[in-house]
Amino acid sequence: MSRTIGKAAATLALVVFVLACASGKAPRWNYDTEGRPSQYKRYPRNIQVDYASKFRRVAYKKVTRPIESFLTDEQRQWVGKHSQPDYRRRSFWSRESERVDEWIYLTQNILVQFVQGHVAYEGEVTDVERIMITHGYPRGCIIGQSEPGTEQWTFVYSRPFDLEREVYSFANGKLLFRQTLR
Repeated sequence: MSRTIGKAAATLALVVFVLACASGKAPRWNYDTEGRPSQYKRYPRNIQVDYASKFRRVAYKKVTRPIESFLTDEQRQWVGKHSQPDYRRRSFWSRESERVDEWIYLTQNILVQFVQGHVAYEGEVTDVERIMITHGYPRGCIIGQSEPGTEQWTFVYSRPFDLEREVYSFANGKLLFRQTLR
């Protein structure tokens, strides 16, 4: 009897160990057909204002003080090379279930994303980030695909007790149109 309990306990411990090691995190890189790594941009799982998880509409905070206090070595090296970012985004969960920290150097037009303290993506600041710096998280967001390889986002900004709505539509990060609805 105790032997079967011991085997069951060992099996359970092995299952727990395997599940703990399999974090389910996406890799930091995609690989092309020749096997070379290439960076890819992480997108948030939920971008609209969700009062259960985001109580404030602010997406990016202006960096006014040194940020070196809780950074990894790679992030410190990045700050040493590029200086302080102009804006930091509140950490978000990506579609791949990764915790992403995002910094924006608006004057240099650089966006950098960190996953687990390592640089996962470096690219240009798109119109999506520029609108979110100004207006924050949208009240509503519709994400669709207008054609293969082109993801289209529509942001709706509104205030409580106000009938006016600002609508922005983007394709692959570039602003397509802006409209005010009254």
